[in-house]
Parts: sequence; C-alpha cells; structure tokens
Amino acid sequence: MLNNIEPDSPENTTSALSHLAFCALVALGIAHQDGMARTPYADNLFLIRWLANAQKQKRFPKSVAIDITWLLERGRKYAAAGKLRHHLEYLWRSCSGNMAAQSDLFRLTYATETLKDQGWDNYVMESQEWKSGAILTPRQDNGFYVEKSALNAAFTTDGRHLHPVPFRIIGDTMTFIQVMAEYSLRARVINSALEHHTVLLEPVAHSSLPSL
Repeated sequence: MLNNIEPDSPENTTSALSHLAFCALVALGIAHQDGMARTPYADNLFLIRWLANAQKQKRFPKSVAIDITWLLERGRKYAAAGKLRHHLEYLWRSCSGNMAAQSDLFRLTYATETLKDQGWDNYVMESQEWKSGAILTPRQDNGFYVEKSALNAAFTTDGRHLHPVPFRIIGDTMTFIQVMAEYSLRARVINSALEHHTVLLEPVAHSSLPSL
C-alpha cells in the first residue's frame, strides 16, 4: 500500500517527519519513566543514540534521511546546546498541523530561532541606534537586525501581525526569506546596499471565518 504513495511528496514527507519526531519523543519519555536522568545532557545522549539506530536500521522513509542526519550532526557538534528535544518538539508540532494555528508572532519567534540555530546572529536595536544606520558585524557570516519599537508596534497583544517590519540583513538574504516562508511568513527585499540588504516582513492576509 505504501508503494502507491510518492516517497518524496510534500504530504508524505510531512507525515514522516511528524512520525519521526513522535517516535523519538515517546522513546525519550519512556526512558524517563524507566529512570533515566532528566537532564539536557542525558536527553541529548539518548536522542543521538536513538537517531543513530534509526538511521542504521533505516526505520524511516528516505524523505526524512536528511533531517535525521542534520539532527545527528547538531547533537554531536553542540551536545546539550544543540537542543535536540526542542527541535523534535517543533517538528512534531509543525508537521502535525499545529504550527499553522499558532499566532504570527509565535511563528516569527520559531523562524528566528531556526536562523539562530543555523549560526545567524540576531540584534534587536533601540530606535536611536537603528536610525544611526550602525551595523554590528556578525560573529560568523550572517546576521539580521530589527528595530525594537517597530517590531513591538507591528504585532497585537495576541500576536497578530498588522504592520510591515523592516529587517536589515547581512549575508544570505535568500535563506532568511526562505526560512520565513517555511513558517508561513512573507518577506521580500526592498533595498540593497553595500553594507546590508533591507527585507520587509509583511502581514499575511487572514481569512475572516464566520462564527459557528
């Protein structure tokens, strides 16, 4: 029956990612119940071993092989700081359909966390600093900057995005835009200069559904 499903279709990949994350988190929960220490270090070590076994035994479809490899590399490189459990929880929530129901601000937070996990620097600047045009050099190759007051004014108290927010980007602008898109956020380049690019994060239209 599985042979009738396209292995790399978006629907199948999303389902497989959700299943991968669910299985990993359930295994971790069982390990906790069996007496394993509830520490970031112990969680990371357990998840690395679990993912390595899953990879070796080919428990999951090829469509998520790259995700398993990425998780393993992150856990081995950064240890507990790699936040494997956090990433798996995100995968489960987003791929099971819950992410779409989250607020715009919630999704922006996850998007920026994803960028930071990929090595991006993040600077929230006061208005005076923003208006001066000062740009801090990222520790690595990529960084994004936003004015604190503009960011706060753009969202309602319940996290709905109402007004455009400009970001200044140093480095890989297209990756920034693509990550935003992965979280159903719309961004586009509005200006390019030698020092940085300006990307505008725009509100996405919300459907007005009749109350039941």
